[in-house]
Amino acid sequence: MWAAQIDILVDALYETLSLVPYLYLTYLLMEYLEHKMTRRSMIYIRRAKQYGPIAGGLLGLIPQCGFSIAAANLYTAGLITLGTLMAVFLSTSDEMVPLLISGGVGGGLIIQILCMKVTFGIITGVLLDIFLPDKFIKRRTAPVISSFCQHEKCRCADKENIWLSAFKHTERISLFIFFFSLVINALFMFGGKDVINDALTEIPILSKFMAALVGLIPSCYPSVLLTQLYLTQTISLGTMMAGTLSNAGLGFLVLYRVNGNFKENIRILILLYIFGVLFGILSEYLF
Repeated sequence: MWAAQIDILVDALYETLSLVPYLYLTYLLMEYLEHKMTRRSMIYIRRAKQYGPIAGGLLGLIPQCGFSIAAANLYTAGLITLGTLMAVFLSTSDEMVPLLISGGVGGGLIIQILCMKVTFGIITGVLLDIFLPDKFIKRRTAPVISSFCQHEKCRCADKENIWLSAFKHTERISLFIFFFSLVINALFMFGGKDVINDALTEIPILSKFMAALVGLIPSCYPSVLLTQLYLTQTISLGTMMAGTLSNAGLGFLVLYRVNGNFKENIRILILLYIFGVLFGILSEYLF
């Protein structure tokens, strides 16, 4: 019993500490832009937004959920578009790649899986930025970093010390991630894995829908569990893809924490689920 509790604590600490560098650098960038931004830099940011989904999709090649957390913060501050956020969320591979490698999956198949996730992410991001109606999610036409700080109540009174301000943001979010990770890790440790396993295997025809739903759990565990189930041939590759596409690690958790628009968060969650299911089904026919 004590060993299990220690494992839960250690996993939560490791998960949180591994994200601190990404959080700090993201908030440092935001603080710098808020206090040093000029009219010319505003123009550059607006021009760069149209290429965001491509960059976001490619970042998913790196097996680390820190980029999804960074994307959630940058989206809330108006520095990237919804399409870029969705491209990062869909393409993020998290723990999937190391597990596939250790599980003996061929390099060719791993490359195909990664290319598929990146392609799905980029295409989705580009199409959302072009065709998604403003009535669904209001587009951010300019950075709103000051509003972000007000929502976070960071009390960044020292406008000159951007290093300290970035640290305050990082501290608040890191504590939030740590305590939430403790809860999620405990749920998975004490029966959660068995429940998910049963849900995915009892009704195979609904496996893509169930896997995408599991992927929405804001944790790194879903990608680990789904990949392990695929390696043991318990679920199909398409089912694994559905869950790992909708799983953005802790990215959505941070989005919920920093973005005060609850309805917008729910709509983004619904989009992530729909694309996870659709691309999961499509993957079954492509492989």
